[in-house]
Amino acid sequence: MLKEKKTLHRMIAKESDRIKRAREKLLARWNEEAELTGTEAIDAIKEKIKNQYHRNTSLRTRLSNDEKPLRLFAQGEGVQVTAGPRVKAIMERVRKEMEQQKAILDKTLSQKSG
Repeated sequence: MLKEKKTLHRMIAKESDRIKRAREKLLARWNEEAELTGTEAIDAIKEKIKNQYHRNTSLRTRLSNDEKPLRLFAQGEGVQVTAGPRVKAIMERVRKEMEQQKAILDKTLSQKSG
């Protein structure tokens, strides 16, 4: 009985066109991934990362922190103000109050030092 089963072979159906196309797509994708994970591709990616890192760090260090002025408000330097009248009024009121506080502080400091 066991010998009979060995001699009987099942007929394998032919591969359909849809299955063949799907298999070819999968093989192509697999080969593409293999190319992307090869040593040459990894070395190229490392080089790109290194170049990008150096490019970004050189941009960041172009102006040191000592050279950058620290200001509470930029006062519209290089910025076009498109604020409405209400916002402009608030900005003007804050600017006037800051000038008054600065004058009071300068007066106080001059009295203490003099």
